[in-house]
Amino acid sequence: MIQLSIDTCNSLCAVALSRWQNDRLQLLAQDTRDLGRGHAEVLIGQIARLLADSGLRAADLQRIAVTTGPGSFTGQRVGLAAARVLSASLNIEAVGVGVLDALVRQAAGKNPSARTFCAICDARRDAAYVKAVDRDGAVRIEASLIQISDLTARIDALPHPLCLIGSGVSLIEAATELAQSPGRQCLDTAFPDIATIAELGHTMNAADNPARPLYLRGADAKPQSAKHVLRPVATAHHEVSL
Repeated sequence: MIQLSIDTCNSLCAVALSRWQNDRLQLLAQDTRDLGRGHAEVLIGQIARLLADSGLRAADLQRIAVTTGPGSFTGQRVGLAAARVLSASLNIEAVGVGVLDALVRQAAGKNPSARTFCAICDARRDAAYVKAVDRDGAVRIEASLIQISDLTARIDALPHPLCLIGSGVSLIEAATELAQSPGRQCLDTAFPDIATIAELGHTMNAADNPARPLYLRGADAKPQSAKHVLRPVATAHHEVSL
């Protein structure tokens, strides 16, 4: 089964082609670019080139894995829209992979001796997206938006030894002391790599993990000001909306 994996949730625009063989990931090709923004202008061409360079066609794809968030609202929509279009046009399933889940998986691979793995992504505005899972798979902190002022206490309460990963680790109060404290390791990994996303995509059930956006914060869009709201205006003959 050849799978296309897509990640556009943060500054990275990453795609990969892979297959699952003998219970292991076989990465066929990958391309990761740190764009910051502008994923929509790059993604489709990036996928087309990866297929062409691998001697494959879109019709050869049998599954799609796509990150669902949390992350940039625009980035989430770009990747998910591409995955849905390809899924529908090729009649193949698409599975959603959480960014925090991929980071947790990556942390577990790098530090298997830790008791708890905690993914922390910078959510800006003095907050972070956080998820913590212990080595037995029990969720200690559900994927959530947590204020930085509350985060240190939440982390202190997790079972140790503890492994922290993600772009938000440096935001924690006294991050330097935290990295150097006994029983805690801070990994220098901001975002999950596309190989980890591909691995999860192959092993997750699409029915239980649909390709839908994970929003942990409301949209930034603000309501229109009163002067721009449509309203009826009386005229000499009838009412019209401006």
